Amino acid sequence: MKLQTISLILLTLGLLLLPLEASIASAPGVPEGWSDGYAYANGARLHYYRAVPAPEKPVIVMVHGVTDNGLCWTNLALELQDDYDIYMLDTRSHGLSDPISATDDGDTLIKDVVEFTEVMGIGKPILMGHSMGGATVIRVGGEYPELASAVIVLDAGIGGPGAGRGRGRRGSAERGESPPRGGRAPNAERNRPSQTQPSESSGPDNLSVNMFGSPESLVAQNNYSFEDLVATSQRRHPKWDIVDHQAWALSKKQYHGAYTPEMFAVMSGSMRTGDSLAKIPVPVLILKADASPEAREAHQETVAEMPKVKLVHIDNAGHNLHHDQLDRTVEVLTEFLSTLQNKQ
Repeated sequence: MKLQTISLILLTLGLLLLPLEASIASAPGVPEGWSDGYAYANGARLHYYRAVPAPEKPVIVMVHGVTDNGLCWTNLALELQDDYDIYMLDTRSHGLSDPISATDDGDTLIKDVVEFTEVMGIGKPILMGHSMGGATVIRVGGEYPELASAVIVLDAGIGGPGAGRGRGRRGSAERGESPPRGGRAPNAERNRPSQTQPSESSGPDNLSVNMFGSPESLVAQNNYSFEDLVATSQRRHPKWDIVDHQAWALSKKQYHGAYTPEMFAVMSGSMRTGDSLAKIPVPVLILKADASPEAREAHQETVAEMPKVKLVHIDNAGHNLHHDQLDRTVEVLTEFLSTLQNKQ
């Protein structure tokens, strides 16, 4: 009888711990009330997530950075969904969208966003982008001036005298730096990792994750276990919520990668913003990661002659500032978005 009682207690404890373990180890699902779907736009099947539908409210279209996916916006979208109808795109070669093709070029990802809004019947959206996605929405805003009602940029390069100056270099899959000149992929044959095993310096909680490399090394990243990727994210980003870690891990398993110099040029080309920022005719908010006083001053100098642009640095935040400092990010976004509503 005593043995049966002990067994029952252990079984009960196991059942109680199971949901907690699953919440850490399992791939993230779509939050309650959300949906996902596909749109055929610009010659490709593009996947997207949609927060709780709010068809009578302003639309935000979110565009993520290199190696991420639409779910990497989850926590920020949850904070904003009561007041906005939010779509989160999976960029080509990311998430569940089609991969980059041989006919694509540096304008393809820009046209993807433009045609997505047309196909979905979205008029005058607020465009929000992070890193590469931030450069994408800068270009859309400048090259298609009638499309957006506002543009929000999270830690993308903005050029000017501050380019390349800051607090130091970030990990290759998160730093959002400008790619090498000429649109050429790095020499992927050097220090080429095994197709199925991480490099020797890697461990279960310290996996090597890169934007660019040989096809074998990029596919090897897809084969990392979800649990090890979550552990790697937790080690690198102690400020993040578990939902952020899970989305980051899933996105790395889904990332197609730039397997050739030509595929690399599609992504790097989308980040060459030129003078697009200065041409945007609607309000622009730029959020930048924490930086040295010199870098902050340089960033402000870059936009000083752009009356439509407001630039704010997020203290104690890195490149993924909406994960590092979600509350402060939401605070600044809400203040900016409220000014748009007041003008309507």
